[in-house]
Amino acid sequence: MKKFSFLLLFLITFQISFSQNYNMTSPEGFGAAATGGGNATPITVTTYTALKNALNSTTTANSVILVSGIIDCVYTSVTLNNKTIIGLPGARLRNLQITPGNSTASANASGILYIKPGSNNVIIRNLIFEGPGAYDVDGRDNLTNEGTNVWVDHCEFQDGMDGNFDNKGAADNVSISWCKFTYLKPAIAGGSGGSADHRFTNLVGSAITDFPADGRYSITFQNNYFAEGCKARMPRARNAELHVLNCYYKTSVSGASAIGLGAGNSGTTCYVENTNFEQITNISTPVNEGTGTTSVKFAGSIKGTSGADVTGLDQGTALKPTYAYTTMPVADVATSVSNATCGAGATLQVSSAGVISSSCAPLATNEVLSQLGLKYYPSIVKDILNIDFLDKSSGKTDLKFYSVTGQKALSVSKKINSGEKLNLNLGNLPAGVYICNVTRNEKSTSFKFIKK
Repeated sequence: MKKFSFLLLFLITFQISFSQNYNMTSPEGFGAAATGGGNATPITVTTYTALKNALNSTTTANSVILVSGIIDCVYTSVTLNNKTIIGLPGARLRNLQITPGNSTASANASGILYIKPGSNNVIIRNLIFEGPGAYDVDGRDNLTNEGTNVWVDHCEFQDGMDGNFDNKGAADNVSISWCKFTYLKPAIAGGSGGSADHRFTNLVGSAITDFPADGRYSITFQNNYFAEGCKARMPRARNAELHVLNCYYKTSVSGASAIGLGAGNSGTTCYVENTNFEQITNISTPVNEGTGTTSVKFAGSIKGTSGADVTGLDQGTALKPTYAYTTMPVADVATSVSNATCGAGATLQVSSAGVISSSCAPLATNEVLSQLGLKYYPSIVKDILNIDFLDKSSGKTDLKFYSVTGQKALSVSKKINSGEKLNLNLGNLPAGVYICNVTRNEKSTSFKFIKK
């Protein structure tokens, strides 16, 4: 029993420790310039009237808004500048209005928040947006953005009528990080749009002639979870420059399609990096439209715990972004992003004063491990796992390998000299996710990898 308890504690601790970059203090990617309302003293709103007034206010006193509790909303169209909106734990904006069988009434009542053209420098964090369910009536989204320099982080989007979160029109320079997209309600058939299942989550650009001033929507999708119920548009883009980084796809919807790319008239590029398509029918679906060209590159991306590489889907030349950003090993994406307490969604800890904190430790990446005198590679192992011991000490080293269910798979014990490189042949291990615990000179650390 003690042994089992130790393994359980070890695995729980390990899972938490691999929540890389969970509480980001500032955005990365195309929306990195967003600072929102800065350090202004926050105000707290608990009603729709108070929320609407604060959103429309241009005074510094309303620059940082804390949302408390569940607020039932009607569609709110607003110009936001230098504004931060943060949800306290459990905060939810919802619009559940729907009239099945009446497309016009449903469409007119739909939507939660529309960030109008002319908006700039906006941050939205730790909020749940809840719609009434997917219904193809040309209605509105839970969140529609036409602003620039926008960061949406740690939000959960549920059951948007037309979509969960769309960027169109004047939108540009947007970062979407640690967000969860899901449909918990069944789709409603019979809408005027004709689709019986419109659980379409993220649209970028509404037509081949729809694009911002510079011609392309520059959007980063980082550490997002496209979860149960999502059917398509994860995202669907045209006239866009996209970076899909460390995202996790797992939906059991039959025929679900992840990334849909159309050129539009300005062309589209998409660089997909260290992303796990664990459960999705179609990973990439090119759409022939417009006069531009479409390019997509899948780098270091896999299909589920088998570690099978995503291959055969590259098209044209899509280049890696030149901005600075952090990554987690693709082997850690599923565990970290889907973590219910330290993963994607409205999972941040926010105090009544608006201070964001986290008990979730950063991921033990090679950068962190190197400080302990250790480096491992690759994160997806076919036969050989390499471990470099970088410090100047020597001594007995114990390596214990566990499956994610806690079963010990392998033990290795030997003296390691200063600067030695260990090459372990793991060819006989079954395919799956493994945890390696390394103990050396009374110090212990762990890392995770995938065995193909």
